[in-house]
Amino acid sequence: MKELSSYQVQLQKPLKTNQIMKLYKSVTKNNCDLYLNQKHLIADAGHLPKLLSFFLFMDIDTPFVIIIDGEHVDDVYDEIEAEWMDSIVESSCRRKYCDSLVNSDTSISV
Repeated sequence: MKELSSYQVQLQKPLKTNQIMKLYKSVTKNNCDLYLNQKHLIADAGHLPKLLSFFLFMDIDTPFVIIIDGEHVDDVYDEIEAEWMDSIVESSCRRKYCDSLVNSDTSISV
């Protein structure tokens, strides 16, 4: 079943390049769409150059939002959170939508 969830994440230190690469591989492996947002920065995690640029220009002192669209999004996020465990200060789920609430004619808040 398709789901859409958003999470707010606060890092205490920058991610290592291999942690960013594992995020990219996780997104492609799980066949989901994952987006990162912080202030004016937006990145599609399925595009490696944009993903790397996001983490290069992000403000480490400001939380950012991860939006995951696909199947088993909680499992995808748990995998990411486990990989970033030593860098995360705080992490919380902001919104969750199941397949019946998400369609092309609906506006939703993430």
